[in-house]
Amino acid sequence: MLLMAVIPIFGQEVPLPADFRQHNLLSINSSLFNPVFSLRQDPRHRIGLWTRWQWQTIDGDPTTLLLNYTGKFDGFALGGGLFQNNNRLFQHTGGMVNFAYDFRITDEFSVAAGFNAFAYRQELTDNRFIIQEPILPFPEDNQDFIIQVAPAIELKYNDLGVGFVFENLFDYSFDYQEAVSRSDEKIVIGMARYDFETGGGSAASPDRFTPMVYFKKIPGFDTQIGLNGIFNASRYWIQGGYNSFYGPSLGAGGRFLQHLSIGGVVEFASDNAPETDGLSYELVLAYDFGKTDHRKKVVGFDVEEDLKREAELLAAREQAEEAARRQERDSLAAAREAEAAGVAAAREAEAARMAAARRDSIETARRQEELLAQQRRRDSISEAERALALQEEDVTPEAGEKYQEITREGQLEPGYYLIANVFGTKRYYDAFMEKLRGQGLEPQSFYRSRNKYNYVYLRRYDNISEARQARDSKFSGRYEGDLWILRIR
Repeated sequence: MLLMAVIPIFGQEVPLPADFRQHNLLSINSSLFNPVFSLRQDPRHRIGLWTRWQWQTIDGDPTTLLLNYTGKFDGFALGGGLFQNNNRLFQHTGGMVNFAYDFRITDEFSVAAGFNAFAYRQELTDNRFIIQEPILPFPEDNQDFIIQVAPAIELKYNDLGVGFVFENLFDYSFDYQEAVSRSDEKIVIGMARYDFETGGGSAASPDRFTPMVYFKKIPGFDTQIGLNGIFNASRYWIQGGYNSFYGPSLGAGGRFLQHLSIGGVVEFASDNAPETDGLSYELVLAYDFGKTDHRKKVVGFDVEEDLKREAELLAAREQAEEAARRQERDSLAAAREAEAAGVAAAREAEAARMAAARRDSIETARRQEELLAQQRRRDSISEAERALALQEEDVTPEAGEKYQEITREGQLEPGYYLIANVFGTKRYYDAFMEKLRGQGLEPQSFYRSRNKYNYVYLRRYDNISEARQARDSKFSGRYEGDLWILRIR
């Protein structure tokens, strides 16, 4: 990560590249490998410790040490820490700040951008390789204070991510009052990764496997080519990889008491490394706190609703027909009684009454159908006026508010939907719906064919103020999870 001023050296010993040797950081403190990886962190808040012993025994002095905090918020991540790094010639001691932001372009495509900013003291620890002094005007105390900025960007489409990191794009020496590295001395990393859900775990925390291929260009050294992968389960992780300069590596770790994570990596030196018979060791520790963010995209299914107006019309027709049938039965019974008694007048009167009843029943059914038709027209006009009002309402998102607008699709009714979660695998969707019903809620959902997502919502509102009130009150205290608003115009 840290590329310093070039000092001519000699001898048979090959120097270490001027970076953190952070290529095995795939989970804890992975933002040191790529600043935007802090957005991938599952826990909301994490304090992580990483140390690496390069070609040394476990009881030797660590060559790299990082103590870091990372916080993940809605759409961005922020963190900072302290570090010490030794590459034989120099020892670097200082602090760093991490920031990353996720720009959501569509439901499938996003752009993540971020940076690591370093401020550290560089100290010359080994002057055996210097031909003569002073080749460069190094300070008398062999120390220099440097700031450095490493920006990064990643393009993500569904589960595929492609990114670049420029580790020392900007650097400045306060002692020399000039840039530390020239334009041809920049460290560049390019990488591509893909997340696979393996089908294990739970709906809230599915198991996943993430392979990644990368290259790292360090001036004065051969370009490093690497391949690594990590399998993440709820209680453990397993990782492995290969770096063309440092060699193959294997690692594993576990999660204990829901908050504590401990893991380690062993790296076997390659033939290209200065010490081909040495082992490198890495240790990671982490403490997680805050809620875990497990919002996953999945493919859902349509849940069709009954049409209320058609049901009302059908019920009215059935009532009218049943009333006519009852009245006809009564009239026939009365006619039979009159006929049995032999009273002709009674039969004629009954026939007249029955005919009148039929006419009355038909007239009643006709009037009810007319009333229902008028009501449908009024409802249609009200619906159109309400939809127009919803479309014309201008909403300005509040600071920090998660709010999204989309154009109406299919039969989806315009309005403000209080979204509880988004799913794509049917079993995750069914599990979540069953969970909400078990809490006494009546969740509903709709399916967007455009992005193949199934949205679960608690209620639809006609205006933004009602939706915000429901969101801020946690649905009147009935729902403990995160809620956000999706507007359908």
